[in-house]
This record gives sequence, structure tokens and C-alpha cells, in this order.
Amino acid sequence: MSVPYFYKNSNSKFISIEGADSSEFLQNLITNDINNCTKDKVIYSCLLTPQGKFLSDFFIFKTKNKFLLETHELFYENLLKKLKIYKLRSNVLISKIENIYSFIIFGDIEKDKNSIIFCEDPRRHNIGHKLIHESSNPKILDSYNQINEDEYHEILIKNLVPFSHYDLEENKSMLLENNFENLNSISWDKGCYVGQEITARMKYRALLKKKIYTFNIMSGFPKKDQKIKEKGIDVGKIISVKNKTLLAMMKVEFVESKLKSNKYIECDDGLVLDFAI
Repeated sequence: MSVPYFYKNSNSKFISIEGADSSEFLQNLITNDINNCTKDKVIYSCLLTPQGKFLSDFFIFKTKNKFLLETHELFYENLLKKLKIYKLRSNVLISKIENIYSFIIFGDIEKDKNSIIFCEDPRRHNIGHKLIHESSNPKILDSYNQINEDEYHEILIKNLVPFSHYDLEENKSMLLENNFENLNSISWDKGCYVGQEITARMKYRALLKKKIYTFNIMSGFPKKDQKIKEKGIDVGKIISVKNKTLLAMMKVEFVESKLKSNKYIECDDGLVLDFAI
């Protein structure tokens, strides 16, 4: 698109965390390093189960004396509940925040007095900038085209970024299988956090047997959750499909053999896939 455009995160919810122990509290829970979060830099992170399974993802912003967490409404109540459980005796105040709004901006913009945060999306360099604003309809976006959720989802798929509420499963998905290592969401140096031992073991012991890949659809009509088979053998499963692009969870050994031979994936049902990334 030549005209600047934006996506409105209509399902974003916000949590405020403040208090003398807020930094230490978050540092002991989340996958990323809270010390990298400043008033000028947002971080992307996750909360896991003790077994290393995905519970929620979120962006963390620092404003004055508090941290602001942005997550999807699907994960919101459970994330709030988990944070309050882990709080124990920490000097931390956890509260819901209303009447602020989230946008993804593709193009240049000048902040106005009601802009709370404007910064590059920390996951990838080419998936837009995040704008947190006090208005649900900022005038600074009047000249921008608005894209819908499917269009934004397609942008994420093309950049190998899971759209978490569509593409991940609570209490099941593993971060390294879903490319989170390459989305600036995990610190390998910060020390312990919930689920750290399992996540580190998968990385350093080379236990990754499957992971997500982005494909261009050369022929066929794929559907979400469809199994990918070659010569009767299950080699993967489709996670999301948007136009001529799809995201699939694939067996690593199978994909590596295809990449070495520079071949398409020709599935038993007539689906033909080419590697996009």
C-alpha cells in the first residue's frame, strides 16, 4: 500500500503494575528482561506455566512510575489472575486500565498531546509501529487507511510472527516451536523465570523437533487445522491461512531435507507449498 495505513487493536486490554517491587516482581515471572523496558523502549514478553507452556503474551511499556501491560482480551482475565496469585507479599499494585487504545501504524506519524506511547514493534523491524493513545479515533490517523484483522494477520504470517490469539494454544504451545526466540521475547541471560528451565533445555539440548514455517500456496485449497501429508506420512499441520500464504507447524527434519533439495512440498491432497521465509 502506498498510502500510510493502520490496524486498530480493538481487543487489546491493559494492566498497570506499580510499586517499589514492580521491576523485581516482573523480572521473576516473564520471559524477557524487564530492565530493557524504558520510557523509550517497549519490550515483548510472555508468561508461561512451570512446564514452559504458553499462557499469554504481552507488550510492556514504562510510563512514569508504572509498567503498562498490553494483551489480548482472550488472555486478559487469566493473566490478571496469575499476576495476583504470584504477587504474594510484594509491594506491587496490580490494576485494570480503561480508556486507552492500541494501534499498529505503517507509515510516518507525528505524535500529538494524547499519544501515550509511539515506538517500533519490538518483534520485527517491518511489522509497524505501536501507538497507544487516549482517543479511540485519533485525528492524527485521519489521512490513513485502516486495514482489517485478516489483512494484519497476513502481514504477521509473512513475517513468521504468530497472531497469538489465533495461532497459539494456552497451556499447550511452546515458545521455541513458534519462533519466539526470533521475536525478541526471550532473554537467555536474565536468570530464572516461570518456565525457564524447560525453555532453556529445549534450546541448549537441541530438543526442537517441530516448529512453524511460512509458505506460499502454489496450488490447492488449504484450511486451518488441516494435516499436511506426503506419501501418507504426517509431516505437519496448518495453523492459519490468509490469501496465498499460510503458517504451518512442521517436522524440522522433513523441512530441512526439502530445503537441501530445493523442492516444493507436494502434499497427498494436491496442495503444493513453497517456502516463503
